[in-house]
Amino acid sequence: MRAEGMAGDQIRGSGVARGFGIRDGHGIVFVSNTGEICPAGFLPLSAGNVRTHRLAQVYREAPLFASLHDSSSFQGRCGFCEYHALCGGSRARAFSATGNPLETDPLCLYQPAATARSTPASDG
Repeated sequence: MRAEGMAGDQIRGSGVARGFGIRDGHGIVFVSNTGEICPAGFLPLSAGNVRTHRLAQVYREAPLFASLHDSSSFQGRCGFCEYHALCGGSRARAFSATGNPLETDPLCLYQPAATARSTPASDG
């Protein structure tokens, strides 16, 4: 959108913006057939069970969900990417590749500006 010349206010006002900030465990919750409350269907980390916990309480208060709600807790490239609050990457892919849902999304090809400035290859 920026490449097409749209300003930040125009992007935030677009229909696409409704999807910003929605990612595994943030704006999404998955309840398995056994009642396990997970951040997403592809992120099989249980934060509770609907048979013993209130869904809304788990979503709002469980440490796993709290860390996924706070994009500043992301690590690796996702942690310092200037778009972490809008995109956040796939927490399920990060977990699958590293065992840590807060790590870098391994399929994201974007190099954050902070990374580009800190790597020697970008000096030329």
